Amino acid sequence: MSPANDGSLSRGRTWKVSLLSTLIIVATLVAASLQASRLFEQSFRPDLRAKAETLAQTVALQFHRAADLGIPVNRLGAADAYLDDAALGHEELRYIGFASPDGHLLYASRDLKARPASFFDKVLKAHALEESRGLARLDGDLDLVHPVESRGRVIGELHLGIDATYVEQRLQEIHTDILITLFVTALVTVEVLMALMGLLVIRPLRLLQRLLELGVAGDFTRQARVRLHDEATRALAAAGRLVRGLNRRHATLDERAARTLQAGRLSEPAARALAALGERFRFGDPKAPAPLEEPGTSDLRLPLFVFLFGSELSRSFWPLFVKRLYQPGSSFPESFMVALPMSLWVTAMVVCTPLAGRLLNARGSRVALLVGMVPAGLGLLLTGLSSSLTELFLWRVVTAGGYGVVTTAALLHVARTSKQSHGARGMGVFVGASTAASVCGTAIGGILADRIGYAATFGVAAALVGLSMVLVLLLAPDLGPSGAREEGAARPMAAYLGILKRGRVLLFILLAAMPARLVLTGFLFYLTPLRLHAMGFTEAAIGRLMMGYFIVTVFATPVVSLLADRHGWHRGMMLAGGGLSGLGVLLFASAAGMWPLLAAVLLVGLGQALAATPLLASIPPLFAEECAGFGLDSLLSVFRMIERVGSLVGPLLAAALLGASGFVRSTHVIGVGMLALTAGLAAYLFLHSHPPLTPSRKAP
Repeated sequence: MSPANDGSLSRGRTWKVSLLSTLIIVATLVAASLQASRLFEQSFRPDLRAKAETLAQTVALQFHRAADLGIPVNRLGAADAYLDDAALGHEELRYIGFASPDGHLLYASRDLKARPASFFDKVLKAHALEESRGLARLDGDLDLVHPVESRGRVIGELHLGIDATYVEQRLQEIHTDILITLFVTALVTVEVLMALMGLLVIRPLRLLQRLLELGVAGDFTRQARVRLHDEATRALAAAGRLVRGLNRRHATLDERAARTLQAGRLSEPAARALAALGERFRFGDPKAPAPLEEPGTSDLRLPLFVFLFGSELSRSFWPLFVKRLYQPGSSFPESFMVALPMSLWVTAMVVCTPLAGRLLNARGSRVALLVGMVPAGLGLLLTGLSSSLTELFLWRVVTAGGYGVVTTAALLHVARTSKQSHGARGMGVFVGASTAASVCGTAIGGILADRIGYAATFGVAAALVGLSMVLVLLLAPDLGPSGAREEGAARPMAAYLGILKRGRVLLFILLAAMPARLVLTGFLFYLTPLRLHAMGFTEAAIGRLMMGYFIVTVFATPVVSLLADRHGWHRGMMLAGGGLSGLGVLLFASAAGMWPLLAAVLLVGLGQALAATPLLASIPPLFAEECAGFGLDSLLSVFRMIERVGSLVGPLLAAALLGASGFVRSTHVIGVGMLALTAGLAAYLFLHSHPPLTPSRKAP
């Protein structure tokens, strides 16, 4: 069986086991969710009426006291304002009114006053016809009547209008949250099982197969590292003990032969046998055998997924969280102060990007990841506890610095361990982990913020970062330093400056990478939450809608990676992605309902998946001369740093456009700009034509 076929079958088995386990888990959760939803629905309506009756009793108490003091109920001048205040904060209430015993409306809240005069007559008729006294249905409302008494006689009646659709809306939101939770559960389960199957089953078995193949070839110089102790790794450890035993016996035989040779007692046949043994087999040092390690692009997927999951929890409500701390009267406008932390985030990431490469070269990927995760987790925890914008800015910078180190170190690890013919697929592992985490984080973060508040949500995010550190220690391979620069290679700073002097590299990055980041940070992460909040969407609803962007990228990324590698469609996909992103932004500017808004977000997500996935894989063949002269790591580092400039400028540009021309025009500018830059990229690729990437051969 060919290695390609073996790898394909391994992936197929992993998918089957993961999907089967996921279906069992999700089926169990569906049954539990249906039962919980049924119980909630049965108790929600009675609880809602009980709440309305409690509020009616509280409001009636004030009229009761006024009557006890001898004040006629028809001469309470501030009663209308009192009813307005009583209705505030209760989403299920449409109105509150106070009527005399003969049915004449004396006082009413603002919403009831806006209705026609005949409306209250219909309310009284509905109560007369209703069999169950105290609650009547009328025009989509439920009218609850509560008598007000004083000194043993009825002095009036309170009418509370309950929105009949409120129950259905809340139940629909609960059902939607349940579905989202089930989807996120399935996604997390697949991610975890795929990673664990690869690390704990497929990888040890492949190493065992490789060890046996080396033994058949007579090579006993290598020893596989055993990190965990399960069935597969125990088999690998047993083979390793056999190899070490052979090396010890060979070392003992060599020592005896050397002593015999010194004593002059080594016969000619024995000498020939030892020489033949040395020609047929190769043995290693039994105390320090050469490591047998096959680093893959999926080594860091699970720790990276959990880390990004925690980091993305605040994505859907971040601008709203910053607005909560903004103090009116500041020297800077609110739109600028809301966008500033996002730009500071990007700045800190850019500054810390070179540190990741140095740590990777000096200490290895495991140390580099842990060094970045410590400040990231601490910053998330303290961000939630911030009481001022100054504190928030400080801890946001700390979090971003750690985030930049982690993501850059992971990206470089993937770039070094992926094969040249599967460049886009290798980068798809990184993009897939980040987008899957974004789906989970954006959706669950909005729900958590709506249920437990901002501070507790940041606490959950910090806990997830802590869990990712544990996973790095348990699962990530300790490959050690990746080595210093190759002999004759330029130093990092000199390499960066040399790359920046290459105008064609800089122009490509400005046309291909920066526009996507402008759309992502300026439109999706900044303008979209603010716009949806202004339209009345809650944090959970904003998270649900923004989740559509990441869902598209999750499903589109592996397909785009496969097609780009197999057919060499890298450049065409980048151009198509830029065009779709621009059209999606323009559609969002004119959309008003939930479904058009969702369609626009999905279109932007598809465009970003098409543009981003083959982008990094296109760099080595497009700029082979620069890779040879400065190194791939330096080229990727410069690429990421300049790309982050787009992320830095995006929120500030969107804030300036929003303050100057409003949401619709600012969104139009971003959409048209994206289309124009994509046209520029097409012209660049046409003028700087290169041979297309060689399609990867399909395994037989």
